[in-house]
Amino acid sequence: GFPLTNLPDPLRGALQGGLGTIYLINTILAVLAAISAPSRKQPPLLWGAKTFAVGGIAYDQLMQIPTPEELKERERREEEKRTLGRGRGRRNRN
Repeated sequence: GFPLTNLPDPLRGALQGGLGTIYLINTILAVLAAISAPSRKQPPLLWGAKTFAVGGIAYDQLMQIPTPEELKERERREEEKRTLGRGRGRRNRN
């Protein structure tokens, strides 16, 4: 047989336990991703499936997408910086 499939039973059991743990964690993250996706205007089924398959990398990618509230706050801060920056720039010119 193939050497990678002819593993001793204790090693095979350890690998199965490790994979089970990974898929349990991915399942939990997939549920969290599916719940969080609509608030970021993203399809929940896509992010749930992607997170289940890929894991934490996909979940982190989803969390990097700003929510509409975060976008509004960012725009407000940028507008505030522009307003303050214009006033300072004109005063300090010689």
